[in-house]
Amino acid sequence: MDYQDALNYLNSFINYEIKKDITYNENHYNLEAFRELAEEFNSPFNAYPAIHVTGTKGKGSVVEFLKNMLMVQGYRVGTFTSPHLFNIRERIRIDDAWISEESFASLVETIRPATADREKRYRTFFELMTLMSFLYFQRENVDWAVFEVGMGGRLDSTNIISPRCAVINTLGLDHTETLGPTLQHIAREKAGIVKKGIPVVIGPQKDEIRDYLIQLAIDAGGIPVVYGNDFTVDRDEIYLGEEKIGPVHLALEGEHQLKNCACALQALKSAGMWKNKKTLIGAAEKTTVGGRVEIRPFESRFLVLDVGHTLESVDSLYTVVNKKFPGKRIVSVISYSHGKNISGMVALDKKYAQELIFTENSSFRGAKTEELAAASGPGKSLSVKDLKEALNKALELSEEGDVLVIHGSFYLMGDVYEILEKY
Repeated sequence: MDYQDALNYLNSFINYEIKKDITYNENHYNLEAFRELAEEFNSPFNAYPAIHVTGTKGKGSVVEFLKNMLMVQGYRVGTFTSPHLFNIRERIRIDDAWISEESFASLVETIRPATADREKRYRTFFELMTLMSFLYFQRENVDWAVFEVGMGGRLDSTNIISPRCAVINTLGLDHTETLGPTLQHIAREKAGIVKKGIPVVIGPQKDEIRDYLIQLAIDAGGIPVVYGNDFTVDRDEIYLGEEKIGPVHLALEGEHQLKNCACALQALKSAGMWKNKKTLIGAAEKTTVGGRVEIRPFESRFLVLDVGHTLESVDSLYTVVNKKFPGKRIVSVISYSHGKNISGMVALDKKYAQELIFTENSSFRGAKTEELAAASGPGKSLSVKDLKEALNKALELSEEGDVLVIHGSFYLMGDVYEILEKY
């Protein structure tokens, strides 16, 4: 089996990332059936200690901080994340290296006998990718693994692990059509990763959700460690209990990233991995994550790329842009996905940007320009369906020194990177 054969095999299974109208319940997300499948391979996730990360905002950044701070201590670290920006292989990494095409194909060959005869409607693409990560990290003898929840937590296939620590980062209204319409619904799903006797780091939350998550964690037998109570951020300093860390100067832009860093540091401390803090902070300060307020020069302008797709993320994006480029004219190229709070996010775009260009990305999840324009109403926006043409239009509408913001989804970023490589 070669790499393309492996991809074809995985793509023959149902993929809830691209399939609409799937009821979120134990029939479609059957965690116990997946646990039984993993047990056929002797539960490889038990071969190494792990940290489990969920949340609506910042979980990808927390994973990167954790990876780099474990690596700087000399550990070999596996990470499993989703979705991907460039290539599916980036979802499974050891240290900074994607899984190779050869290893990817080999793992699919390994799991094929145990999966080929199962009714495919009961196994999913994401489950098989999760199983492959379990096996790969065991095969490659990692010292630690960090698993990012795909969606929710309670029924996510990563939730069969027994981590040293769990993280529930900031919650927001996302995947409401699946997880439920309120923050309380979403909190219940995210808190499903809490395990008895295991610390759970609860990131910054609205007061009522913070208290609700604390109670959910206690009810599940977890040990809540809470932002604002047990650890916090004050300007450029992080406090873990009484211990002051800083000043901390991150490569990642935005106050929210300092809070993400604090969550990662607290998770390491709660997992018993709190060692030379100067070394850890050095690793954190060098951490970068693609598509998270990523700033680069472009055609004598400042280009800002961001995957954020919630009200809070979009607001954080523009807060950073205005702080970094005060008084600069902003032209935004926007492509959101179905099921998001499009009207609320577009309202923020209209508030902060001088020009709005609605466009489309290659994912079926992407909203059409007509939907985006309808959410915007009359005013300073235009629609350009083709992304490359939208970028050219942004250049046309801007001048040297202006800020071009391209944002709205992970799927958009993958398309943007491909276009930028050809400029």
